[in-house]
Amino acid sequence: MDKLQAYHNFWSSFGIPAYDQSTVPDEETMPYITYQAASDDFNNTVFLTASIWYRGRSWTEITAKEKEISEHIGRGGINVPFDGGAFWIVKGTPWAQRMEDPDDMVRRIALQFSVEYFD
Repeated sequence: MDKLQAYHNFWSSFGIPAYDQSTVPDEETMPYITYQAASDDFNNTVFLTASIWYRGRSWTEITAKEKEISEHIGRGGINVPFDGGAFWIVKGTPWAQRMEDPDDMVRRIALQFSVEYFD
């Protein structure tokens, strides 16, 4: 599994579909996660975002999903292996931010984090 496959698998591990932010199928229904996809060479840090998307008036379910992801990454980050190396995901500041949407039924939380690759 290469870097980007491992990265996709990481975001897909939270019980809802995950997509590179530019590849969400037109027919997809919420909830889902979108993420920026980027890789770099050994020992370089990349600053990225992901978003959790839910449909409804309540923030309860989406906030629980954000908490699940936050706890999985932990305070010190998480190491994710791939063929020939690994990457380290660390929460950024602010970690999670509620976002407005023109559709008042869309709930979105944007996550900020960094990824460092180790080959």
